[in-house]
Amino acid sequence: MNIDELNAEERIVLVALLERVIAADARVSEEEHVVIGRVVTALGSEAYRAAAVEADRRFHDDEELWIFAPVFQRPAARELIYETLLEAALAGGVDGRESDLLARLARVWHLQVRFAAPRGTR
Repeated sequence: MNIDELNAEERIVLVALLERVIAADARVSEEEHVVIGRVVTALGSEAYRAAAVEADRRFHDDEELWIFAPVFQRPAARELIYETLLEAALAGGVDGRESDLLARLARVWHLQVRFAAPRGTR
């Protein structure tokens, strides 16, 4: 699945969570800008902007987002969104708030997160 295959609701959650991951450490690194740029390119700038406006309208605080996050059920969409958020978090170095957000999301979406060892290592 690719980002441009997400439906409108999934896009809203992606953008809302991405904003929270990026804002978690109170700065936006160059690498995080690259991740955001890839999401904007994949969705198209108008679709990204529309999702951001709708996310801001719907989710006045984090709890409203967490109530909505479990609503959609497509496993491939959940995995893609999680991977995108993880990439953004890793880009700037994962801090405690980012780690907490990712861990909570994995629990809410029943994702089993595994990290593979780099090739050639044990």
